[in-house]
Amino acid sequence: MKRTKLIANFTHNLNPTFRNWVGAEIETHFADLQRRRPISVARSQLIFEEYIDATRDIRSHRESGNPICKKWNKWDKRGALITTLHADDGTKVLYELGRQNIEVATAPCGTGYLLTVVGNELRDLYFAAERSGARPLTDPIIDTDEDLLVIPDERDSSWLKLDGREALALLAKTASVQFTFETKGPEHAIRALNILADEHLGILEQFPYPQDKLWREYISTSKAGYRADRYGIVRPSSINNYVDMLAEHDVVVNGELVPFTRAKQDVDVFLRSVWWNFRLRRYSDRLCLEVRTLARTDDENIELAYKRISSIMRSTH
Repeated sequence: MKRTKLIANFTHNLNPTFRNWVGAEIETHFADLQRRRPISVARSQLIFEEYIDATRDIRSHRESGNPICKKWNKWDKRGALITTLHADDGTKVLYELGRQNIEVATAPCGTGYLLTVVGNELRDLYFAAERSGARPLTDPIIDTDEDLLVIPDERDSSWLKLDGREALALLAKTASVQFTFETKGPEHAIRALNILADEHLGILEQFPYPQDKLWREYISTSKAGYRADRYGIVRPSSINNYVDMLAEHDVVVNGELVPFTRAKQDVDVFLRSVWWNFRLRRYSDRLCLEVRTLARTDDENIELAYKRISSIMRSTH
């Protein structure tokens, strides 16, 4: 992979119009209605099918009190397993490694509307779960000795081959919240990333992140032999310095780690495999900043965390 390719990813053909949009990824564990046991793959599939059924007959579902009114008419499958649902507006519902962990990824919207969007999407998810015999557990780590792994896509298959099942299974027990903020471009993105890094300890005091221990255990126990700083905080001085830091890490290719300069892989797949607490992502013609280390707790705490993070982001404008 060429360094110039990464530079271009973060700098070329960006839209100069700043919309101040944001998106969220909310992961939620689900348990059986009558027990705290993590739901089975079969029951999680019922949740996905509830969305599809609502799409097939939205009018009758509305009349019966079903709040799911979007059209979910596209889905990805891995074998017989539905792995991701796609709504017409760009929202997704998908597995996040664990059979019991279902993620809602919202379509981007204005920062002032996100909490309403998140509330609506979680309402629909909870409704589909209840109809399927499941209930949400708003815990950051699910307490179980069961192997919860599901491997929904080729990226996860590659990591399973590289990491070993024992290491990757640690992450299947966690549920997190992520916010992805549009930036004004490379300089703003780097400035905001560093401000968030400086605020990190204060954020953790208000919103503890118990997954940190599991992430570090995953890095150290993986058969891959990752560098310890593939997870954690970075403080780049510029976009070039940020790319230099990325280029120090090997690339996951077909279940193996390949030195950066010898690897040929999709840029975004590589960027998703460097798990910094705050990291840059390119979406279409927008450069965005992803805030990753927020634990899944109750819905009210998600609102408080969002208000804290968005306040910090406003200070960077």
